[in-house]
Amino acid sequence: MILQQIILPSVFIPIIILIGIVFVFSSKRYKFGRILLIIGLALYYIFSITPIVDLLLKPLEQEYSTVSDIQKADKIALLLGGRESDVLRSSEVLRIAHLTDHTTQIIISGTDSQNPDSGEALAVRNFFINRGVPKDNIIIEGNSRNTKENVKNIYNIVGDEHFFLVTSAYHMKRAMLEFEKLGANPIPAPIDFKSVGEYGILSYIPNSKNLRNSDLAMHEYFGIIFYNIKR
Repeated sequence: MILQQIILPSVFIPIIILIGIVFVFSSKRYKFGRILLIIGLALYYIFSITPIVDLLLKPLEQEYSTVSDIQKADKIALLLGGRESDVLRSSEVLRIAHLTDHTTQIIISGTDSQNPDSGEALAVRNFFINRGVPKDNIIIEGNSRNTKENVKNIYNIVGDEHFFLVTSAYHMKRAMLEFEKLGANPIPAPIDFKSVGEYGILSYIPNSKNLRNSDLAMHEYFGIIFYNIKR
């Protein structure tokens, strides 16, 4: 959705700055252009420093904690989310699978619906196999384009059974809402916590990683709002 992209700080901030620059070179709108530039640069600073990013991420991440006691479940559902986060998510799946002696079935979801055995899914499957997970215990769910479809297709596999749900902590809240709506019984196993909690001088210097994390948080908030509107 176009609106879903426009609300991302990395999208709307450059737009504001660009419009400001254009207006600055216009004699009739010079003052307004300066105001837009100041607003754009201020927003860039705000969304690119660690304390503000933490304010956005903590409400998303603090509801669920990392799984410590392995409860009884026969399946693990892994929601892919880009190669950087997939490393941490896959490692958490492997940790849980190891604690259950690799008897659990692993469902990899979030692949290219046109080619489910390629790219991220294949790399993750090979990662598991190379570390002792039986090939027959791995399912690639390749018909999902978004979280809602991830949830629906995983539910079609697991039904009412309890299963571990592994995804990044910032994404867990929205995923759980979607699963609970269907009456599923996921056991949240969040990983990839991005909020920091401790700050120094460098925390107040803007950087691109913080801006990306602001994008992630805003994307999740938009998804949760959209979910509440549609329910």
